[in-house]
Amino acid sequence: MEIHISDNPAKKLGETLTEEIIGHTGDTVCFLSGGSALEVVKYIPAPENECRTIFMMGDERWSREKDENNSLQLLSKYPDSPVAKNFIASVPEENESLRDFAVRIENQILNQIKNAQNLKIISLLGIGPDGHTAGIFPQPNQESFLELYPDDRTYVPVHIEGLKIDSRASLTPHFLLHTADKLFAYVTGENKTDILNSLLKTKKEVYERPAELIKQHQNAELFTDIDIIEA
Repeated sequence: MEIHISDNPAKKLGETLTEEIIGHTGDTVCFLSGGSALEVVKYIPAPENECRTIFMMGDERWSREKDENNSLQLLSKYPDSPVAKNFIASVPEENESLRDFAVRIENQILNQIKNAQNLKIISLLGIGPDGHTAGIFPQPNQESFLELYPDDRTYVPVHIEGLKIDSRASLTPHFLLHTADKLFAYVTGENKTDILNSLLKTKKEVYERPAELIKQHQNAELFTDIDIIEA
């Protein structure tokens, strides 16, 4: 995994992601992340190649509130950005259950994959202080982890009691590890210092610390403004 430390990791990541898209001869589906990682969106210009680029959220909050749903936050903050103009939003329909919402978004993802020409899949991931990434949260054991994130699914409903927003949906670990061609991780802020250094210096199982996926992926880059403690 390549690590980039800079004063403006959002800008550096946006530029690198854009180069990845432009350098690819074919269609691209780019999954974005909410929270602080939305900052990257303003550094992604309109792609200069002739191929199709589609942006979606890699994980979503099951909410129709514009200050909670990741898609609505992106469209509110960056309505005129090239990303917004090529964006498939993931907003629950009125009275749509979490399960039905996840199935609908999964079908949208699979349709994009099916209809693409020479597809490249990129996913932008954040990392939480508890080691979660996307909507993939630590679980007590491998069995409960696979029950929540089965290997034969692309995108799943995620309901976990105790979270501030306890109902979400997410790409699965299997999809990110085995189908995504490129992972970009965005980790900034003092509250992420401990988890980033722990991730880089220690090893855990994915069910214990889902951000391990970023280390395990064969083509991942991490962007941060955090000073990494040398071993």
